Amino acid sequence: MKTEEIRTLARAIGIKPGKLNKTQLIHTIQRQEGNFDCFGSAVNGNCDQQACGWREDCLPAIATKPATAKKAAPKKKPNTEKKPAPKKKAAPKKKAVAKKS
Repeated sequence: MKTEEIRTLARAIGIKPGKLNKTQLIHTIQRQEGNFDCFGSAVNGNCDQQACGWREDCLPAIATKPATAKKAAPKKKPNTEKKPAPKKKAAPKKKAVAKKS
């Protein structure tokens, strides 16, 4: 089913599609209908929801879905700015002690 068709279906049941992508929109519809919001989450193409209306779209979506690997953290740019050298603390001044005669 095309995204625009899903948006039309969502509006018909009172959901405002806004900027939701296809998967987010289907999850919202599934919850609204009282079903599991499981679209695109079957492991290895195994889905026990035989009567699901999204089954035809769901299983191909899983087949084309990239492996669930964690995204690498963005690389930090090395700090090339030179920091000023820390200031040396002056030695404490000695107090002159008056000698008693």
